Amino acid sequence: MTARQAVELCRLLTPRTALPIHYEGWHHFRENRNAIERHLASAPVDIQDRFRWLPVGTGVDLDV
Repeated sequence: MTARQAVELCRLLTPRTALPIHYEGWHHFRENRNAIERHLASAPVDIQDRFRWLPVGTGVDLDV
């Protein structure tokens, strides 16, 4: 999935929260966090607000 596809998927599904994972560190991924953030910058604000960046290797409590 590309960053553009992720933004479109969030537009279609309207999740409460989108958690980008597996976007860095593996050679077969072409878009890193900077690329994702560039695509998000041009997305509607309601979609931008759904994305939450989690710290790598740290546990996080999520409200679902």
